[in-house]
Amino acid sequence: MTQTPPASGEVPASATLASLLDAVGDTLLKPLEAPFGLDVPVSELEILDPPHAAGATPGAMLFGIGVRAASPEAEAALRTAARARCTAVVVKLHGEDPAGLRALAREQGIALLAADDEVNWRHLDTLLSAVLASRSGQGATGGEEGAWDDLFDLANATAAQLRGAVAIMDDRYRIIAYSTISGQPTDEVRRQGILGREVPQAFQSLHADPRLRQRPQPVRFTGHGALPRVAAGILAGRVTLGSIWVIDADGGMGAGEERALRDAADLAALRLLRHRNSRDMARRAREQALRGALLGEELPATGSLGSHGPGFVVVAFEHAETETDVSEPDMAHIIELITSSAQVQHVRASTVQLDGVVYSLLPADPSTTGAVGGELAGGVLERIRVMLGVRLRAGIGGHAPALSAVQRSRQEADAALGVLAHRGQDHAVADFQEVRAESFFLRLRADLDAFDAVRLDGLEAMREHDERNGTEYTRTVYAYLRCLGDSTRASAEMYVHPNTLRYRIRRAGELFGIDLQDPDEALLLWLRLRLRH
Repeated sequence: MTQTPPASGEVPASATLASLLDAVGDTLLKPLEAPFGLDVPVSELEILDPPHAAGATPGAMLFGIGVRAASPEAEAALRTAARARCTAVVVKLHGEDPAGLRALAREQGIALLAADDEVNWRHLDTLLSAVLASRSGQGATGGEEGAWDDLFDLANATAAQLRGAVAIMDDRYRIIAYSTISGQPTDEVRRQGILGREVPQAFQSLHADPRLRQRPQPVRFTGHGALPRVAAGILAGRVTLGSIWVIDADGGMGAGEERALRDAADLAALRLLRHRNSRDMARRAREQALRGALLGEELPATGSLGSHGPGFVVVAFEHAETETDVSEPDMAHIIELITSSAQVQHVRASTVQLDGVVYSLLPADPSTTGAVGGELAGGVLERIRVMLGVRLRAGIGGHAPALSAVQRSRQEADAALGVLAHRGQDHAVADFQEVRAESFFLRLRADLDAFDAVRLDGLEAMREHDERNGTEYTRTVYAYLRCLGDSTRASAEMYVHPNTLRYRIRRAGELFGIDLQDPDEALLLWLRLRLRH
């Protein structure tokens, strides 16, 4: 049975398929079938969970994450979504022929859309959620793209005026808005940038061109395997906020168009400043809350860090090259890079510097703590090494089920850093769960070294005797203790006869007063020897 078109009164939404497609452009999302046209309401976004799709909200757009377009599962899911009176289903094709699914969508009366294979589902969800929120008058939903609605409008207006596709970047090479006017020349560089939300690395040097940081005079860029572009810096006084780029495929941009691009850059500067002020206030609130959580302080208000959900993990970063200092500008850049990388991984991530160490807090459940922390740490270390030539090391703490347990995760991340420092490793990552034994012995060694009462005069005398006379009493005693008093095993490790080993143990007692029959003395002696090996 085919679905009847949803009545506008049935679905509490003022966004339509048309408005969503206009907002994100056909680079990310394309309609395959729309039985009732594109002017149909969309109430919200949901993940398509085939066994439970019948409970989906009427008018919802369902994301078919992991659903193959040519599979029987996709057809069954489409039928279920149609019965639930959903507006649309979104799938990725991955080279498969969607003909059968398209025919079924027409029959069932539900729209079918294809997302680009390379777009991140979370990125698409955040963009579309921002459009839904703005169309319903609720404002941004908390995702960063929601704050850029006016910049998307500016990009479209500029693209229409200049007859070329426009993209707006911030000062961290992120693409924060772009035009969605169909039919304008475009290229793979633009497509990859929009999909990845970031200027492709091979082209980031162009965005660092000093001419874009000096004045809003348009600068022309040609070659580089891409269509010609004209760009202008987005400036606020001497501060560079970003840049605006337009594709000038035929090279026909004249003085009038350049003035229009400068005007667009000035308008973008006002919007970016407004957003930066708002963003900085929110960031300061998150940093203050995170600093308190890391220090174990009372947390009267933690909303800026989000609800605990499955919990958190702390990842700590520190400069690994102790002989050289990081300049203040480089340190600020490092913190920005860590912050942006963490927020790309999870929008609720927070970052703060404390006592020379940069900490990031990310949501994680107990089973994914190491993977979540490792993904961030590995990417950050390599990115900073390539971009700044600075080598960091990173420590990953254990799972914190709530904000009240974040301090412990931080202590564990610090302990993992300590293991890397003791090993002399830089540009390395350590997960506390994997180095906890080594960390324990390092901590114990520091405590014992600081406690004069547990200094063993007999042990020091035995070491000095060995160094002076070339004997091996210390190695023999350590082997004996490590083998739990088993003379046969210990002698095999030492490559000596068991009688020889027993003679050395007896002589060690006579010469240095070492009593291995006292379990407490034996334990303390073993700890001292273990911590030096």
